[in-house]
Amino acid sequence: MKCSNCGGTLRYDIASYGLVCDLCGTVKRLHRPEESAAIGEFDFATALRGNGTNWGVAKRLVTCKSCGAALLSDPDQMSGMCPYCGSAVVLSAEDADCGVAPSAIIPFTLTKEQVAEKFYRWNKFAFWSPEKFRRGKILSDLVPLYIPYWSFEADVVTTYSGKFGYTVGSGDSAKTNVYLKTGIAEKHISEFNVCGSRKFFNDKMLNNVVSFKSRECLPYTPEMLSGMAAEIYTIGIDEAWNYAKTVGLKKDILESTREHENADSYSDVVCSTEFYNVKFKYVLVPVYLAGCKYGGKIYNVVASGTNGRGNCSRPVSIAKFIITPLLFLAYFLIGSILNLGFWYFQIGIALPFIAIAIFVVMFMIAFGKQREQEAKEREQYYSGK
Repeated sequence: MKCSNCGGTLRYDIASYGLVCDLCGTVKRLHRPEESAAIGEFDFATALRGNGTNWGVAKRLVTCKSCGAALLSDPDQMSGMCPYCGSAVVLSAEDADCGVAPSAIIPFTLTKEQVAEKFYRWNKFAFWSPEKFRRGKILSDLVPLYIPYWSFEADVVTTYSGKFGYTVGSGDSAKTNVYLKTGIAEKHISEFNVCGSRKFFNDKMLNNVVSFKSRECLPYTPEMLSGMAAEIYTIGIDEAWNYAKTVGLKKDILESTREHENADSYSDVVCSTEFYNVKFKYVLVPVYLAGCKYGGKIYNVVASGTNGRGNCSRPVSIAKFIITPLLFLAYFLIGSILNLGFWYFQIGIALPFIAIAIFVVMFMIAFGKQREQEAKEREQYYSGK
Protein backbone atom coordinates (compact mmCIF):
# COMPACT_ATOMS: atom_id res chain seq x y z
CA MET A 1 0.00 0.00 0.00
CA LYS A 2 1.25 3.44 -0.95
CA CYS A 3 1.12 6.59 1.17
CA SER A 4 -1.66 8.96 0.02
CA ASN A 5 0.51 11.94 0.98
CA CYS A 6 3.86 11.24 -0.71
CA GLY A 7 3.54 7.91 -2.50
CA GLY A 8 5.95 6.11 -0.17
CA THR A 9 5.47 2.55 1.07
CA LEU A 10 3.48 2.02 4.26
CA ARG A 11 4.59 -0.47 6.89
CA TYR A 12 2.94 -1.68 10.08
CA ASP A 13 4.05 0.09 13.27
CA ILE A 14 3.25 -1.60 16.58
CA ALA A 15 3.40 1.52 18.76
CA SER A 16 0.87 3.48 16.67
CA TYR A 17 -1.29 0.47 15.74
CA GLY A 18 -1.32 1.63 12.15
CA LEU A 19 0.48 1.83 8.83
CA VAL A 20 3.32 4.36 8.86
CA CYS A 21 5.14 6.01 5.96
CA ASP A 22 8.90 6.12 6.56
CA LEU A 23 9.27 9.06 4.16
CA CYS A 24 6.79 11.61 5.51
CA GLY A 25 5.60 10.03 8.77
CA THR A 26 1.93 9.79 7.76
CA VAL A 27 0.01 7.31 9.92
CA LYS A 28 -3.04 5.40 8.71
CA ARG A 29 -4.75 4.00 11.77
CA LEU A 30 -6.16 0.48 11.62
CA HIS A 31 -9.69 -0.32 12.68
CA ARG A 32 -10.07 -2.21 15.91
CA PRO A 33 -11.21 -5.83 15.40
CA GLU A 34 -14.77 -5.03 16.53
CA GLU A 35 -14.97 -2.34 13.83
CA SER A 36 -13.55 -4.46 11.02
CA ALA A 37 -15.20 -6.09 8.06
CA ALA A 38 -16.14 -9.75 8.11
CA ILE A 39 -13.25 -12.16 7.60
CA GLY A 40 -13.60 -14.60 4.74
CA GLU A 41 -13.64 -18.34 5.35
CA PHE A 42 -12.66 -21.04 2.86
CA ASP A 43 -13.71 -24.61 2.29
CA PHE A 44 -11.27 -27.50 1.85
CA ALA A 45 -11.65 -27.51 -1.92
CA THR A 46 -10.21 -24.00 -2.02
CA ALA A 47 -7.14 -25.06 -0.08
CA LEU A 48 -6.59 -28.29 -2.03
CA ARG A 49 -6.90 -26.50 -5.37
CA GLY A 50 -4.13 -24.19 -4.24
CA ASN A 51 -6.32 -21.12 -4.50
CA GLY A 52 -5.62 -18.12 -2.30
CA THR A 53 -1.82 -18.50 -2.35
CA ASN A 54 -1.06 -14.85 -3.12
CA TRP A 55 0.26 -13.22 0.05
CA GLY A 56 0.51 -9.87 -1.74
CA VAL A 57 4.07 -9.31 -0.52
CA ALA A 58 7.48 -10.70 -1.48
CA LYS A 59 9.10 -12.83 1.22
CA ARG A 60 12.34 -14.78 1.44
CA LEU A 61 12.87 -18.08 3.21
CA VAL A 62 15.00 -18.09 6.36
CA THR A 63 16.25 -21.50 7.47
CA CYS A 64 18.10 -21.96 10.74
CA LYS A 65 20.79 -24.62 10.34
CA SER A 66 21.01 -25.02 14.10
CA CYS A 67 17.39 -25.88 15.00
CA GLY A 68 15.72 -26.26 11.58
CA ALA A 69 13.22 -23.39 11.91
CA ALA A 70 11.74 -22.12 8.61
CA LEU A 71 10.59 -18.49 8.60
CA LEU A 72 9.52 -15.83 6.12
CA SER A 73 11.26 -12.45 6.18
CA ASP A 74 11.55 -9.28 4.09
CA PRO A 75 13.79 -9.58 1.01
CA ASP A 76 15.95 -6.63 2.08
CA GLN A 77 16.93 -8.33 5.35
CA MET A 78 20.00 -10.41 4.49
CA SER A 79 20.72 -11.90 7.92
CA GLY A 80 19.37 -12.02 11.42
CA MET A 81 18.91 -14.09 14.57
CA CYS A 82 16.77 -17.19 14.94
CA PRO A 83 14.03 -16.41 17.50
CA TYR A 84 13.96 -20.07 18.59
CA CYS A 85 17.59 -20.74 19.46
CA GLY A 86 19.42 -17.42 19.06
CA SER A 87 21.69 -18.67 16.24
CA ALA A 88 22.65 -16.48 13.28
CA VAL A 89 20.62 -17.12 10.12
CA VAL A 90 21.08 -16.13 6.47
CA LEU A 91 18.24 -15.58 3.99
CA SER A 92 17.78 -17.59 0.82
CA ALA A 93 18.33 -15.72 -2.44
CA GLU A 94 15.02 -17.00 -3.86
CA ASP A 95 11.47 -15.95 -3.10
CA ALA A 96 9.75 -18.42 -0.78
CA ASP A 97 6.85 -20.67 -1.71
CA CYS A 98 4.54 -19.52 1.06
CA GLY A 99 1.67 -21.92 0.44
CA VAL A 100 -1.90 -20.91 1.27
CA ALA A 101 -2.19 -17.20 2.02
CA PRO A 102 -3.59 -16.11 5.41
CA SER A 103 -7.21 -14.99 5.59
CA ALA A 104 -6.84 -13.23 8.93
CA ILE A 105 -4.21 -11.63 11.10
CA ILE A 106 -4.05 -10.41 14.69
CA PRO A 107 -1.80 -7.32 14.72
CA PHE A 108 0.83 -6.73 17.38
CA THR A 109 -0.39 -4.22 19.97
CA LEU A 110 2.58 -4.34 22.37
CA THR A 111 6.12 -3.23 21.56
CA LYS A 112 9.19 -5.25 22.44
CA GLU A 113 9.99 -2.79 25.23
CA GLN A 114 6.54 -3.19 26.80
CA VAL A 115 6.79 -6.99 26.76
CA ALA A 116 10.33 -6.90 28.17
CA GLU A 117 9.15 -4.65 31.01
CA LYS A 118 6.38 -7.11 31.90
CA PHE A 119 8.81 -10.02 31.90
CA TYR A 120 11.45 -8.25 33.94
CA ARG A 121 8.86 -7.51 36.59
CA TRP A 122 8.62 -11.27 37.21
CA ASN A 123 12.12 -12.37 36.27
CA LYS A 124 13.68 -10.48 39.15
CA PHE A 125 12.01 -12.98 41.50
CA ALA A 126 13.77 -15.93 39.83
CA PHE A 127 16.62 -15.94 42.34
CA TRP A 128 18.00 -19.36 41.40
CA SER A 129 18.47 -18.45 37.73
CA PRO A 130 21.75 -17.07 36.35
CA GLU A 131 21.94 -13.29 36.40
CA LYS A 132 21.75 -13.17 32.59
CA PHE A 133 18.20 -14.46 32.87
CA ARG A 134 17.15 -12.87 36.16
CA ARG A 135 18.20 -9.40 35.02
CA GLY A 136 16.32 -9.88 31.77
CA LYS A 137 19.31 -9.61 29.41
CA ILE A 138 17.79 -12.29 27.18
CA LEU A 139 14.78 -10.00 26.69
CA SER A 140 16.87 -7.60 24.61
CA ASP A 141 16.79 -10.27 21.88
CA LEU A 142 12.97 -10.52 21.67
CA VAL A 143 11.84 -10.98 18.06
CA PRO A 144 8.27 -10.31 16.83
CA LEU A 145 7.01 -13.31 14.88
CA TYR A 146 3.68 -14.41 13.44
CA ILE A 147 2.79 -18.04 14.22
CA PRO A 148 0.39 -19.89 11.85
CA TYR A 149 -2.92 -21.22 13.17
CA TRP A 150 -5.79 -23.03 11.46
CA SER A 151 -9.23 -22.07 12.78
CA PHE A 152 -12.05 -24.46 11.89
CA GLU A 153 -15.83 -24.19 11.83
CA ALA A 154 -18.14 -27.14 11.18
CA ASP A 155 -21.51 -28.74 11.80
CA VAL A 156 -21.22 -32.07 13.62
CA VAL A 157 -23.76 -34.91 13.60
CA THR A 158 -23.01 -37.76 16.01
CA THR A 159 -24.74 -41.13 16.22
CA TYR A 160 -24.01 -42.58 19.64
CA SER A 161 -24.64 -45.37 22.11
CA GLY A 162 -23.52 -45.32 25.73
CA LYS A 163 -24.26 -45.10 29.42
CA PHE A 164 -25.65 -41.82 30.78
CA GLY A 165 -26.00 -40.97 34.45
CA TYR A 166 -28.65 -38.84 36.17
CA THR A 167 -27.95 -37.69 39.71
CA VAL A 168 -30.82 -37.26 42.14
CA GLY A 169 -30.60 -35.82 45.61
CA SER A 170 -27.60 -34.05 47.11
CA GLY A 171 -24.86 -34.54 49.66
CA ASP A 172 -24.63 -37.96 51.29
CA SER A 173 -28.04 -38.94 49.92
CA ALA A 174 -27.08 -38.28 46.28
CA LYS A 175 -27.67 -41.20 43.93
CA THR A 176 -26.79 -41.63 40.24
CA ASN A 177 -29.04 -43.70 38.01
CA VAL A 178 -27.34 -45.00 34.85
CA TYR A 179 -29.20 -45.83 31.64
CA LEU A 180 -28.05 -47.26 28.31
CA LYS A 181 -29.16 -44.91 25.55
CA THR A 182 -28.72 -44.34 21.83
CA GLY A 183 -29.41 -41.25 19.78
CA ILE A 184 -28.25 -38.62 17.31
CA ALA A 185 -26.73 -35.35 18.55
CA GLU A 186 -26.07 -32.23 16.52
CA LYS A 187 -23.58 -29.52 17.39
CA HIS A 188 -22.14 -26.46 15.66
CA ILE A 189 -18.42 -25.94 16.23
CA SER A 190 -17.98 -22.20 15.74
CA GLU A 191 -14.25 -22.10 16.35
CA PHE A 192 -11.52 -24.65 17.01
CA ASN A 193 -7.90 -23.57 16.65
CA VAL A 194 -4.96 -25.80 15.73
CA CYS A 195 -1.37 -24.58 15.68
CA GLY A 196 0.14 -24.86 12.19
CA SER A 197 3.71 -24.92 13.48
CA ARG A 198 5.18 -28.37 14.06
CA LYS A 199 7.79 -26.75 16.28
CA PHE A 200 5.10 -25.34 18.55
CA PHE A 201 2.30 -27.89 18.14
CA ASN A 202 2.97 -29.64 21.48
CA ASP A 203 4.80 -26.72 23.08
CA LYS A 204 3.27 -26.17 26.53
CA MET A 205 4.81 -22.71 26.86
CA LEU A 206 3.13 -21.43 23.69
CA ASN A 207 -0.17 -23.18 24.41
CA ASN A 208 -0.29 -21.53 27.83
CA VAL A 209 0.37 -18.12 26.28
CA VAL A 210 -1.56 -18.07 23.00
CA SER A 211 -5.32 -17.87 23.25
CA PHE A 212 -7.40 -15.97 20.72
CA LYS A 213 -10.91 -15.59 19.37
CA SER A 214 -12.06 -14.70 15.88
CA ARG A 215 -13.31 -11.35 17.14
CA GLU A 216 -9.68 -10.31 17.66
CA CYS A 217 -8.80 -10.90 14.00
CA LEU A 218 -8.58 -8.45 11.14
CA PRO A 219 -8.75 -9.37 7.45
CA TYR A 220 -5.23 -10.10 6.26
CA THR A 221 -3.44 -7.31 4.38
CA PRO A 222 0.18 -7.52 3.15
CA GLU A 223 1.13 -4.22 4.83
CA MET A 224 0.83 -5.77 8.28
CA LEU A 225 3.69 -8.14 7.43
CA SER A 226 6.01 -5.36 6.31
CA GLY A 227 9.09 -5.48 8.53
CA MET A 228 7.81 -8.60 10.32
CA ALA A 229 8.77 -12.26 10.15
CA ALA A 230 6.27 -15.10 9.90
CA GLU A 231 6.73 -18.84 10.30
CA ILE A 232 5.65 -20.98 7.36
CA TYR A 233 3.03 -23.50 8.39
CA THR A 234 4.59 -26.94 8.67
CA ILE A 235 1.33 -28.66 9.60
CA GLY A 236 -0.94 -28.51 6.56
CA ILE A 237 -4.68 -28.07 6.62
CA ASP A 238 -5.38 -31.79 6.06
CA GLU A 239 -3.21 -32.83 9.00
CA ALA A 240 -4.60 -30.06 11.21
CA TRP A 241 -8.21 -31.00 10.44
CA ASN A 242 -7.51 -34.70 10.98
CA TYR A 243 -6.13 -33.86 14.44
CA ALA A 244 -9.13 -31.65 15.20
CA LYS A 245 -11.77 -34.25 14.36
CA THR A 246 -9.99 -37.29 15.86
CA VAL A 247 -8.38 -35.77 18.95
CA GLY A 248 -9.06 -32.08 19.53
CA LEU A 249 -12.86 -32.16 19.23
CA LYS A 250 -13.35 -35.53 20.91
CA LYS A 251 -14.34 -34.02 24.26
CA ASP A 252 -16.74 -31.54 22.62
CA ILE A 253 -18.39 -34.37 20.67
CA LEU A 254 -18.83 -36.50 23.79
CA GLU A 255 -20.20 -33.48 25.65
CA SER A 256 -22.73 -32.95 22.86
CA THR A 257 -24.12 -36.45 23.51
CA ARG A 258 -24.43 -35.71 27.22
CA GLU A 259 -26.18 -32.41 26.51
CA HIS A 260 -28.53 -34.12 24.06
CA GLU A 261 -29.56 -36.59 26.76
CA ASN A 262 -29.67 -33.88 29.46
CA ALA A 263 -27.49 -36.20 31.54
CA ASP A 264 -25.10 -35.37 34.38
CA SER A 265 -22.40 -37.85 33.33
CA TYR A 266 -21.52 -40.35 30.64
CA SER A 267 -19.34 -43.44 30.15
CA ASP A 268 -18.58 -46.11 27.54
CA VAL A 269 -19.96 -43.91 24.75
CA VAL A 270 -19.36 -45.20 21.21
CA CYS A 271 -19.71 -42.56 18.50
CA SER A 272 -19.94 -42.34 14.74
CA THR A 273 -19.41 -38.73 13.68
CA GLU A 274 -20.01 -36.89 10.41
CA PHE A 275 -18.80 -33.35 9.69
CA TYR A 276 -20.61 -30.97 7.34
CA ASN A 277 -20.07 -27.41 6.09
CA VAL A 278 -16.42 -27.50 7.15
CA LYS A 279 -14.73 -24.13 6.75
CA PHE A 280 -11.38 -22.78 7.84
CA LYS A 281 -9.47 -19.59 8.41
CA TYR A 282 -5.70 -19.36 8.25
CA VAL A 283 -4.74 -16.92 11.01
CA LEU A 284 -1.38 -15.31 11.77
CA VAL A 285 -1.03 -14.90 15.54
CA PRO A 286 1.53 -12.46 17.02
CA VAL A 287 4.12 -13.63 19.55
CA TYR A 288 7.48 -12.46 20.79
CA LEU A 289 10.24 -15.04 20.95
CA ALA A 290 13.76 -15.10 22.28
CA GLY A 291 16.14 -18.01 22.52
CA CYS A 292 19.67 -18.47 23.74
CA LYS A 293 22.07 -21.27 24.50
CA TYR A 294 23.30 -21.80 28.04
CA GLY A 295 25.28 -24.81 29.20
CA GLY A 296 24.69 -26.59 25.90
CA LYS A 297 20.89 -26.27 26.11
CA ILE A 298 18.43 -23.89 24.43
CA TYR A 299 16.19 -21.79 26.67
CA ASN A 300 13.24 -19.83 25.28
CA VAL A 301 11.00 -16.92 26.11
CA VAL A 302 7.57 -16.68 24.48
CA ALA A 303 5.04 -13.89 24.99
CA SER A 304 1.78 -12.84 23.40
CA GLY A 305 2.05 -9.83 21.10
CA THR A 306 -1.33 -8.53 22.23
CA ASN A 307 -1.61 -8.93 26.01
CA GLY A 308 1.99 -9.61 27.07
CA ARG A 309 1.11 -12.91 28.76
CA GLY A 310 4.32 -14.88 28.71
CA ASN A 311 6.25 -17.94 29.73
CA CYS A 312 9.87 -18.99 29.70
CA SER A 313 12.25 -21.81 30.46
CA ARG A 314 15.08 -20.89 32.80
CA PRO A 315 18.31 -22.63 33.66
CA VAL A 316 19.35 -23.06 37.27
CA SER A 317 22.54 -21.45 38.50
CA ILE A 318 24.68 -24.23 40.01
CA ALA A 319 26.93 -21.59 41.55
CA LYS A 320 24.02 -20.09 43.51
CA PHE A 321 22.92 -23.51 44.71
CA ILE A 322 26.43 -24.16 46.04
CA ILE A 323 27.29 -20.71 47.40
CA THR A 324 23.99 -20.00 49.22
CA PRO A 325 24.11 -22.97 51.66
CA LEU A 326 27.87 -22.45 52.12
CA LEU A 327 27.26 -18.85 53.22
CA PHE A 328 24.55 -20.03 55.59
CA LEU A 329 26.93 -22.66 57.01
CA ALA A 330 29.73 -20.11 57.31
CA TYR A 331 27.41 -17.82 59.31
CA PHE A 332 26.91 -20.50 61.98
CA LEU A 333 30.56 -21.58 61.98
CA ILE A 334 31.65 -18.01 62.66
CA GLY A 335 29.10 -17.79 65.47
CA SER A 336 30.37 -21.01 67.02
CA ILE A 337 34.05 -20.11 66.72
CA LEU A 338 33.59 -16.61 68.14
CA ASN A 339 30.97 -17.73 70.65
CA LEU A 340 28.59 -14.92 69.60
CA GLY A 341 25.74 -16.11 71.74
CA PHE A 342 22.12 -17.19 71.64
CA TRP A 343 20.63 -14.23 69.73
CA TYR A 344 23.18 -14.52 66.94
CA PHE A 345 21.99 -18.05 66.21
CA GLN A 346 18.33 -17.07 66.58
CA ILE A 347 18.80 -14.34 63.96
CA GLY A 348 20.50 -16.86 61.67
CA ILE A 349 17.57 -19.25 61.96
CA ALA A 350 15.08 -16.43 61.36
CA LEU A 351 16.86 -15.02 58.29
CA PRO A 352 15.41 -17.53 55.75
CA PHE A 353 11.88 -16.91 57.03
CA ILE A 354 12.38 -13.14 56.88
CA ALA A 355 13.69 -13.45 53.33
CA ILE A 356 10.67 -15.55 52.31
CA ALA A 357 8.27 -13.03 53.88
CA ILE A 358 9.93 -10.14 52.04
CA PHE A 359 9.82 -12.15 48.81
CA VAL A 360 6.07 -12.85 49.19
CA VAL A 361 5.27 -9.19 49.95
CA MET A 362 7.28 -7.96 46.96
CA PHE A 363 5.66 -10.59 44.74
CA MET A 364 2.15 -9.52 45.78
CA ILE A 365 2.99 -5.86 45.18
CA ALA A 366 4.33 -6.69 41.72
CA PHE A 367 1.24 -8.81 41.00
CA GLY A 368 -1.03 -5.93 42.00
CA LYS A 369 0.85 -3.50 39.76
CA GLN A 370 0.67 -5.99 36.90
CA ARG A 371 -3.11 -6.32 37.22
CA GLU A 372 -3.50 -2.55 37.40
CA GLN A 373 -1.31 -2.06 34.32
CA GLU A 374 -3.23 -4.70 32.35
CA ALA A 375 -6.53 -3.01 33.24
CA LYS A 376 -5.20 0.32 31.94
CA GLU A 377 -3.97 -1.31 28.74
CA ARG A 378 -7.36 -2.94 28.12
CA GLU A 379 -9.09 0.40 28.68
CA GLN A 380 -6.72 2.16 26.27
CA TYR A 381 -7.10 -0.61 23.69
CA TYR A 382 -10.88 -0.50 23.59
CA SER A 383 -11.03 3.29 23.75
CA GLY A 384 -8.81 3.40 20.63
CA LYS A 385 -6.18 5.66 22.20
